[in-house]
Amino acid sequence: MNWRWTAAAGLILLCSAITWTACAPDASDDGETSGGTETAAPAAERVYVANQAGASVSVIDAESGEVVATIDVMQYGFDANSRPHHTAVDPDGAHWYVSLIGGGHVLRFDADNNLVGRAPFETPGLLAVDPSSEMLYVGRSMMAVNPPQRIGVIDPADMGIEELDVFFPRPHALTVDPETERVFAASLVENRFAVLSEASGDLDLVSVDGPPHTLVQFALSPDGRHLVATAQLTGKLLVFDAADPAAGLVAEVDVGTQPWHPVFSPSGDRVYFGAKDDDAVIVVETGGWTVVERITAPGIVEPHGSAVTADGRYLFVSNRNLKGTYTPAREVENNADVGTVVKIDTETYEVVQTIEVGAYPAGISIGPAG
Repeated sequence: MNWRWTAAAGLILLCSAITWTACAPDASDDGETSGGTETAAPAAERVYVANQAGASVSVIDAESGEVVATIDVMQYGFDANSRPHHTAVDPDGAHWYVSLIGGGHVLRFDADNNLVGRAPFETPGLLAVDPSSEMLYVGRSMMAVNPPQRIGVIDPADMGIEELDVFFPRPHALTVDPETERVFAASLVENRFAVLSEASGDLDLVSVDGPPHTLVQFALSPDGRHLVATAQLTGKLLVFDAADPAAGLVAEVDVGTQPWHPVFSPSGDRVYFGAKDDDAVIVVETGGWTVVERITAPGIVEPHGSAVTADGRYLFVSNRNLKGTYTPAREVENNADVGTVVKIDTETYEVVQTIEVGAYPAGISIGPAG
């Protein structure tokens, strides 16, 4: 992959490919496995939830809401402070990924939850899979005070990683447009984001007007027309014209206190996300960019990540419960040791299931069962 930059600095290559073998139980000798051979995505879907304070990942069957597996990353040599933060799934469901803030790695698992690869990266945060190039992009954690001003791009074939300069501090928000082969990454501390061309390697920097926003995360509409960003400090959903090379700001929606990870409905007519400090899930209608619903329920406590099923019927939202507001069904010494994932019917906006997972569930993703 040749990256050329229109900005002054360049590309840093990490120590070539990091091919990791024979570390995980049941992993193949060459560190890779297919994880699935079906040519079409199965109807079944899996939800992958990073339990940041639990050093684990919960795997949920989307239809039943059952936790079908819990992967403890400490069995692979990481400690209790590994801090799994975000997950991502390949389009065919054959592999999935998790970033470890404290562990300093991005891990790759097959569909049977066998660890098959790893790539080192300082304080990794959000993840984004590009289905067109099959590359995995990784940003920096919000917990990192002064990380390198670079994002990572991982080749899953060998878990080799390159670091790409973005020329602003604390790159966090991250998403990919597979149709135009562009990558969007935003700063936490400056009102700026980068638009990177995968094909040419060109980098454009976009400034965002207004007071400090602290852009938490992006989501791109299914038709590629709009890029939205949640703004932690101003409590807004910012809407950008993704079809315009200048990516101009076209709307600002007041949504609540500390909006977190957004996701579009498959039809593109809704955006869903949690307002973390309001203990609410927000629904924004994209025709007029207005808030049409605020969902509250006992299991919605400090909502963090969001993911929607392929048919758009159900929304899954992870909830930190760090204050222990939610009381688990099972008796525990500290309520905060149990987080939740709520399953919401997008036709009625009712919580149909509250699923208990590990401590501090953070990033969440959904994909075919593989």
